[in-house]
Amino acid sequence: MTEKNEMDALLDDLFAEAKEAPEAQVSDDFMARMLAEAEAHQPKPADLAAAPPARGFWASLFDTLGGWQGTGGLVAATMASVFIGFSGAEALTLDGLQSVITGDTESYLSDFSGGFSLSTEAE
Repeated sequence: MTEKNEMDALLDDLFAEAKEAPEAQVSDDFMARMLAEAEAHQPKPADLAAAPPARGFWASLFDTLGGWQGTGGLVAATMASVFIGFSGAEALTLDGLQSVITGDTESYLSDFSGGFSLSTEAE
């Protein structure tokens, strides 16, 4: 631990001595050339009057939905809802609608007739 503190003190002394040396000072001519060269490498600001390229309606909609991931999820959800909607289509036939309107049939959420019961008693 003391070796590290001694090394830090030696480095601090070395840097302080180098900072005071006249060779360490940068000339104004060198600094001007360096700044001019750095400025030449800076990117030019974009022209504010230039309009962005026009995008079509479908491209804008595609980006708004989140690209491929968002659009794929939306298509999957749409197809699932179409399937769910058409899987109950037998109730929409003329006979199915007639039975729903007149109340001739009973609909249950669960059908317990198959040997399954809720009783806890052994038979």
